[in-house]
Formats: sequence, structure tokens, C-alpha cells
Amino acid sequence: MISWLSGQVIELDPAGSVVMDVHGVGYEVLVSMQTLCNLKVGEKAQIQIHSHIREDQFTLFGFVDHKERALFRSLNKVSGIGAKTALSLMSGMSADDLMQAIEHSDDVAIARTPGIGKKTAQRLILELRGKLVADDSGTSGAAGNSLSHDVKSALLNLGYKAPQVDKALKSVDAGLSFEAMFKAALKLV
Repeated sequence: MISWLSGQVIELDPAGSVVMDVHGVGYEVLVSMQTLCNLKVGEKAQIQIHSHIREDQFTLFGFVDHKERALFRSLNKVSGIGAKTALSLMSGMSADDLMQAIEHSDDVAIARTPGIGKKTAQRLILELRGKLVADDSGTSGAAGNSLSHDVKSALLNLGYKAPQVDKALKSVDAGLSFEAMFKAALKLV
């Protein structure tokens, strides 16, 4: 799995995608409008990636930070919410606003998103309310788990065995950034 991409932004499509040059390879990544607004053609950027693999396609979804990606993954688990609908929800409002709407049961705000009706908004609230609350570090619990998952994935891609990686990650502070967590875990495997 691809965890993040770091490279030069080559092309921005207002329909919701970006093309990034990463060491001579152009990756097309679907992004929310919130993420798209944070990128500029010609500038270097790093975006968090969610790889969506289906029988007939391989799609990359990109996010500005771990919190957005964790929210996307949580939305994607809700019955009736697919990857593109989750991205559409995140385009309609910021991650913080969407999380707040879920926590405050604001189905009207959520239902403003094209393709989301009142019943879907209510199901979204029912399934996610209380699960997206920020912890003391300012990131959601899902984001912390996602970061550990990313570090684990990176170490597995380097050839380390899963039991070694799991043991190392238990000894690493979950509140660290990806780089700091990766370096600390790397010293322990």
C-alpha cells in the first residue's frame, strides 16, 4: 500500500484530482476540495494516501493530513457511503466541521452534500457519533491508529516481520509524528 506521496504538483484539476511527479512517475490522486485548495502547481507537496483497490481499478485518494485520511476511512466504513461519497462529504466542509456536525447530530448540514439524503446523514451520525472525538494530542483516535498503521506498513515494506514491527510499535509513543514514530520503531526492530 502507498501511505503518502511527496513530490512536485504538476497538475490540478478543479473536478477534484491532482497529478504529482514523484521521482519521474506521475501519480493521479483524487482529493477533496479542501485538500485541492492547499496545493499549488509547481510546488513540492506531501499528501497522505488511501489506496482503494477493487477488482477492476486501483485508485489513490489524497489528504492534507492524517486526520483527514482517518476521517475518510471512518466515513468509508459506514453502510451506504462509498469512497467517492466520502470524498464528496469532505469536499463540502472541512474535516473539523464535518466531525462537529456528526458529534452534534446536525443531519441538515451533512445532507447539504450532493448525493447525501437525510436518512444517510442520520445513519452516518448513528454509526460515527462518539467515535471521532479528538483526544489530548489534538488528533482523533482513528488518526493515531492510522499513523501506527502507516509506520507498520512502511516497516513491512522494508522487509521487517510483522511480529517484530508490532512489538516495536508497542514501545513507541503514539503521539509522535510519522517521521519520529518511524525512526523510533526502526531503532527497535
